[in-house]
Amino acid sequence: MKLQKYIILASLTLSLGVGTFHASTTAQATNVSSEAVINERWGKPTFVAGAGLNQQQLNETMNVLGINQDSVKTEQATGADLVKYLGYGSGDDSVMLSSVVVNREDPGKGINVKILTPENITQITADQYKNPLVTAGISDATVKVASVVKVTGESALTGVYKAFESNGEQVDPARAQLAQTELDTTNEVSQSIVNSANENQQQQDLSASDKEKADEAYKAQLNQTLVDIKKDLAELKEKQGELATKEDVQNIVNQALEKNNLSQYISQEDINKLVSLAEQYQTTDGVLDKQSIEQLDKISGDFKDTVNSLSDQLGKFGDSIKGTLEENQGFFANLWQSIKDFFGNIGN
Repeated sequence: MKLQKYIILASLTLSLGVGTFHASTTAQATNVSSEAVINERWGKPTFVAGAGLNQQQLNETMNVLGINQDSVKTEQATGADLVKYLGYGSGDDSVMLSSVVVNREDPGKGINVKILTPENITQITADQYKNPLVTAGISDATVKVASVVKVTGESALTGVYKAFESNGEQVDPARAQLAQTELDTTNEVSQSIVNSANENQQQQDLSASDKEKADEAYKAQLNQTLVDIKKDLAELKEKQGELATKEDVQNIVNQALEKNNLSQYISQEDINKLVSLAEQYQTTDGVLDKQSIEQLDKISGDFKDTVNSLSDQLGKFGDSIKGTLEENQGFFANLWQSIKDFFGNIGN
């Protein structure tokens, strides 16, 4: 009887041991499998910290970004990097305070930007980073931006470029510097548009919260305007086999502004800034190539979603923004197609 009990007890112990071993092995396999799903080109995401951060600020930044030293590859964005990529600055590390985490994505994913500390990035919205990143030649990446102190946000692009180059992907300095010119220019122009729109009598009855939403909608419309300008320039170049003339560029810029419901809010001085920017798109290699246009198609959907979402939240006032925008999109798309068809028939 005792021998029987021992045999039963041994059998139960063995069964439990096998079960525990199996569960442990399964858990380990699951953990390994989870950790193994990383981008094969880069491996871990790349964290680029601002060189001006002290240790406490660095720890706070990593906490905001939800990372630790083991989960990322770490680099540092210095004042020298600012000069290298953006073409200006004193080289002083102390001004480098914003940080980024960059994930390389599979081809076709496009560019996604998230600002995790919007209260501290005072001038640039997440959408406003996207066009310049495409201009610089960045593709298929998720970028998270954070700063534990208040900054304007213009230098965050430096961290993205540093992340790409630290993973063996070169960034063209000419394109990077044009991207910064684009960011600076559109930041200025968008603020002018917002100021002009705020003077419009319709906006006087908006609450502070609704006014912020309307302001963001106007900025999104300008972001889409840039996409339209680039795509129309690329299409014209492909059709004619040569660069657009000054007059062509002016027409394309004005049509894009009208199409996106911004003509009534923009000054001639700001139009001239966009024309100058458009001319530089044409003369900088790669900005209007096929890959860049594919990336523009991805971010264009984001801009339209932003306008539609904000317009929906703004009720009657939002209907006027979205309604006019949609009408203009259809009207000018048809007008532009008619013009292209007309000149196409002449050549036949």
